[in-house]
Amino acid sequence: MDQLQIKDLEIFAYHGLFPSEKELGQKFVISASLSYDMTKAATELDLTASVHYGELCQQWTTWFQESTEDLIETVAYKLVERTFETYPLVQEIELELKKPWAPVHLPLDTCSVTIRRRKQRAFIALGSNMGDKQANLEQAIDKLRTRGIHILKESSVLTTEPWGGVDQDSFANQVIEVETWLPAPVLLETLLAIELEMGRVREVHWGPRLIDLDLLFMEDQIIYTDELILPHPYIAERLFVLEPLVEIAPHFIHPILKQPIRYLVDQLEQGNA
Repeated sequence: MDQLQIKDLEIFAYHGLFPSEKELGQKFVISASLSYDMTKAATELDLTASVHYGELCQQWTTWFQESTEDLIETVAYKLVERTFETYPLVQEIELELKKPWAPVHLPLDTCSVTIRRRKQRAFIALGSNMGDKQANLEQAIDKLRTRGIHILKESSVLTTEPWGGVDQDSFANQVIEVETWLPAPVLLETLLAIELEMGRVREVHWGPRLIDLDLLFMEDQIIYTDELILPHPYIAERLFVLEPLVEIAPHFIHPILKQPIRYLVDQLEQGNA
């Protein structure tokens, strides 16, 4: 992808773990590469399809100096976050933050951190069978938006019977496609935080729930840890996930089963016939 590169922007600021760093300040140096499609800007002179690097450098300086942080990791992360928020056309950022006057008291040219993030598409399943189910789904989507997660597509809301053998009310189910620069584990933490914020209580496995947010896919990533399994392990067994998913992404290919979603729906419906 096309890249805009900015190298060695110097900013004086007051970040650091030691009190003297916050009192006296020091020099920091930023270098970054921003990836986005420059075709429209280059061929049509469309400034809205470009990043004004002079304005960006001034924005970085303002953001950099408006607060004090203990760690340069925090500063770099916030710069990446603000840049994605301000320039939606940017798809990937690699930002290096150097601290040449680091208080190491040894021969040292500089120390630095580098943060690399790219936007990815993910699918999230939503479910609710308590209270105002439709309103619960809408509230969860709004909370995703307020956290900077871009909603690309929303399926229809389906009414489905509960899955898992627990006697309970029917569910309102939906699947959405989102775009986010958050890594999969962080996106999962965000979903769990929204569930908790909305008042979900985990008492009965596969039991009634005010809101349920499941991360289904994140592009073609395959992850297996104690905290996260991707793709979600029950996708191919759940029509209440596959039916809204096929509505918005019929040709998306399951990265493990190597089949498009529309085939998985057909197979499950034939098996249940």
